[in-house]
Amino acid sequence: MEAYDLSQVAAADFTHHIGKTVVIHFAKDFSLPSTILKVLELNTYSPLERGAFSVEFQTTGENRAIAQGIYRVEYPDGKYMDVFLVPIAHDPGGMRYEAVFS
Repeated sequence: MEAYDLSQVAAADFTHHIGKTVVIHFAKDFSLPSTILKVLELNTYSPLERGAFSVEFQTTGENRAIAQGIYRVEYPDGKYMDVFLVPIAHDPGGMRYEAVFS
């Protein structure tokens, strides 16, 4: 598997994944399928050319919040990224998590 370069990814790289399933690996033996719900460009400072943005994920099949932390997100193309995820909301389908890229 190949890792995405986090300094190079931009909001536009995620918009074509909205509605698609990714897998979040919360632990070595605990992963959940998740859907990318939305990508939001943020109007805040970023030292990188790409600007700041956030990505919201919706897990399925698990209604308890996993503690915020760095987790591996695996994409359908086999690439992955290790990102800091924060639980932000619970709904009947599962939990929502947010990753902020700044």
